[in-house]
Amino acid sequence: MPARLDSETDFEELTARIRTQSQQAPGSDTERVTIRSLEAVSSDSLATLLEAAESEHLEPGALVFVLSRANAELLCEREFDIDDVDELETVLDCRVRVEDEMPDDTILLLHPDAVEGEELVEPEAVACGILGTDD
Repeated sequence: MPARLDSETDFEELTARIRTQSQQAPGSDTERVTIRSLEAVSSDSLATLLEAAESEHLEPGALVFVLSRANAELLCEREFDIDDVDELETVLDCRVRVEDEMPDDTILLLHPDAVEGEELVEPEAVACGILGTDD
């Protein structure tokens, strides 16, 4: 069975679906994505997203952050103790994936089996951080 989150995944389409699904779900009893607004890209904002996801009964070790290349570079520039993605993974105690197609205004945190390509298989195993304008 191929990996559900793989090199063929269209991350722009996936994030669009996640954001649309979450807008349709409020007040309904369907399982839904956890959405958090984040002010800026930082290890603190990623930790906030991780806490939100963990409170939804996900094991932290199984989750993966998906960041755009620009956001990954911003994190490494801003955080004095983080020089690369490996150190970021150590600080967060979570895997980090950098994807060129990932939109810069979105950070995903998900279980690798929660999506299949661009389909949401388990929305409750997905957390999405939406970044405000980062001046």
